[in-house]
Amino acid sequence: MGLRFHRTLRLAPGLRIRLDNHGPTLSVGPRGANLNFSRRGIHSHAGLPGSGVYHRQPLWERKSRAGRTRKKRR
Repeated sequence: MGLRFHRTLRLAPGLRIRLDNHGPTLSVGPRGANLNFSRRGIHSHAGLPGSGVYHRQPLWERKSRAGRTRKKRR
């Protein structure tokens, strides 16, 4: 089991940055509906806060070096 790390910083209401092993991720929007910008791409998230029910939709995904999209983990 590897060592994992993450730290979330609130920059302003509705604007957060998460620092972890994979690099920084910028999150913009209110709780329950936001956009995430990371090196993996741009994703939208919508859900019911506190329930664990949510939907994640990729808007743009980074292409791999070989020119193919990364496989989605399920």
